[in-house]
Amino acid sequence: MTPFCTSVRLLAACTIIAAVGDRVWSQTPGGLPPSLSDRTLYQVCDDTGTIACDAMAGSVDGEISGSCDDDGSHDSSAAQGATGHLGNYASDGNFVSYDCPPQDRLPGYEELSSRNWLRLNTPLTDAMLDFQNRQTDKELFILEYYAAHHFEGPQVIVGGQSRLSLLAASTNRTNKFPYLGRFPTDFRGDSATDARMLQANSQATAQFTSYASVYTELLFSDVFSFAAPKQGSLQVRQAYAIVGDLRVSPLYLFIGKKNVGFGDLSTLSPFTQAVPWHYFASLAEGIGAGYHDDHWDFTLAGINGGRGIRTVDSPELGKLNNLAANVSFRVGDTPDYHLRVGGGFLLGTIYDSNVAEHVNPMIYGEHYNSAWDINARLDIDRLTLAGEYVTTTGDWPVTSHRVSAYRTEAAYWFDRGSRGSNLSVSWSSGIQGPAGSEYEFNDQLVLGYGKRLGPNFRVSAEYVRSTGFAPLIDITTVSDRDVIQNSLVLGMTLLL
Repeated sequence: MTPFCTSVRLLAACTIIAAVGDRVWSQTPGGLPPSLSDRTLYQVCDDTGTIACDAMAGSVDGEISGSCDDDGSHDSSAAQGATGHLGNYASDGNFVSYDCPPQDRLPGYEELSSRNWLRLNTPLTDAMLDFQNRQTDKELFILEYYAAHHFEGPQVIVGGQSRLSLLAASTNRTNKFPYLGRFPTDFRGDSATDARMLQANSQATAQFTSYASVYTELLFSDVFSFAAPKQGSLQVRQAYAIVGDLRVSPLYLFIGKKNVGFGDLSTLSPFTQAVPWHYFASLAEGIGAGYHDDHWDFTLAGINGGRGIRTVDSPELGKLNNLAANVSFRVGDTPDYHLRVGGGFLLGTIYDSNVAEHVNPMIYGEHYNSAWDINARLDIDRLTLAGEYVTTTGDWPVTSHRVSAYRTEAAYWFDRGSRGSNLSVSWSSGIQGPAGSEYEFNDQLVLGYGKRLGPNFRVSAEYVRSTGFAPLIDITTVSDRDVIQNSLVLGMTLLL
């Protein structure tokens, strides 16, 4: 089956879901706020400047009301009782804390009922399916969303996303293309042009009770495998249950297949991931617990043994013998004045094996090689600064050197709103070999521009300079430290 046909089928399925959801949800929205995936939340006013909100009756212990000025800005008049376990959500009447739940309405706009059990919610879908931001704690979006809405019966929120990309690139070494957004074997020669749907994914978030939900994500990824090239792959990427109600307690549980809570692994670039994500992003099955309040977040998870997806690995199958822990602290109630710092620990990584491999589930090391992470993000007015450093605690047997990665990033926001735009610069690097070796590093510079054209559509343009060619497979034999690839990457994201 061609990737085009598969993508069409996925999009057709999402369209059918949308049609059903629109039929059972009789209320027509007057406008949708932006996603929280860029860690911001803004008021939504209709064209006349009237705020699209009602009192938040019954969803938290209090009421919130407000109005909009003629220019569409929010002028809050009251905000009471929304503090406690809901983070900074509406605690001062501004509705602008980045860690608030995604909403298709301000709280209280719609009451859940049995006849509205199937619904669309673009901001929640955007936040859950976003590849760039909040990679390791997306369960909080679900918990905070349901904490802000009165439960009146089971419901299912569905949505989908498509990420499309156009790339034009040149390299100074024939057949060597180090851009991490594609596989090294995708291109030949000294230049490349490539247009594809990178990912098409859909999600279903089902709430069974006020304290129990299940999240499922279906992913089509247009990639080529090394041993047997394919047009793409279709998989259930994540499927996990969440037990908890932030209105009752800051504690919650989760179990299933999900992104591992380790580090931050975000990026300020609009489309291309930074190097730490490529080196240390993890997906695995297991069980864990979390704590979430106005300032602190903690997670601790036990992970099934053996080789997981991407980075996780432990010496023995059939046991919960891997562990991940994450912590973050945040201050600031508005998206333009906000600080977040965090750290994490992962007991077992793939950098414990004598074989450079992350696809074969039967290859895993005999001893743990752990990793730790520190990260931070600061928002001041129109400027955002972010950084992260991740490293293993021991040497990788393949290269006899520790594996580490870091990123330093900045972004300038012309507008942080639902049709906002920004310029960004990102420098990131991965180091896995001795100084001077051919496989010492993979470096990446990204200069990007991102623009939102509405809640369902955004575009981006990036210049990417990739230096060093050190692919994971056959890293000690095919690497070349002098390779330089220059790429123009155009991106488009469609959301339902």
